[in-house]
Amino acid sequence: MTCPPLAPPALPDAWQPALELSPFLRRLLAARPEVADWLCDHVARPIDRATMDAFLAAAAPGDEESEKRALRCLRQRVIAALVVRDVALGAPLAEVVETMTTLADVTTNHALDFWHRQLAAQFGEPLDAQGRPQRLLIVGMGKLGGRELNVSSDVDYIFVYPEDGETARPQGGGRRIEAFDFFTRLGKRVIAALGEMTADGQVFRVDMRLRPNGDSGPLVCSLGSLENYFYTQGREWERYAWIKARLMN
Repeated sequence: MTCPPLAPPALPDAWQPALELSPFLRRLLAARPEVADWLCDHVARPIDRATMDAFLAAAAPGDEESEKRALRCLRQRVIAALVVRDVALGAPLAEVVETMTTLADVTTNHALDFWHRQLAAQFGEPLDAQGRPQRLLIVGMGKLGGRELNVSSDVDYIFVYPEDGETARPQGGGRRIEAFDFFTRLGKRVIAALGEMTADGQVFRVDMRLRPNGDSGPLVCSLGSLENYFYTQGREWERYAWIKARLMN
């Protein structure tokens, strides 16, 4: 598809139903004509994970500000593509919810990997009792877990890590910290990377209330403490909520 001039009136005729019905799309393309250029290359087919990964790889964020901006710029493009594909090109509902769920998976894991590297450089890798590196496990719940996100959905997370321990001593010195502390810091940064409102908007609203003890509980928990919680305190509705749970990857 040949990309047209970037002024909104010159956009493809096929996009007009979407432009007429979506103030968001009109404002976005007027303010950021490079998005129209990106749409010309990608809107003819569903926006898949490879396309999202390629965008973030090209952005190559190196600090907190650029990471947040890259994630939000990706969301803008994906939402714009969904508006055009849904309204103007007749994309089915199944494509919309799958694309939004994939966007959540890609942005969540990108933020997780980015901030894990930053914190590991500062405090060392978090280790288990056998000295093996540990990773934070992000469990998607609700619509996210069931791969049913729509364009206005929030994301429900539960943060779990394998076991208690502490970090390896970081290169160049610095202090070691407990695994719980490391993963709490990491969880807070992931939430901010996605949920903080910036000049570029936000990626997703983040809801952590489904974790053990809800807002009054710790942000992260080990697998052992999670198991103990459900043996001793977990209510029936909390158990039912895990029917849709899935590990995000």
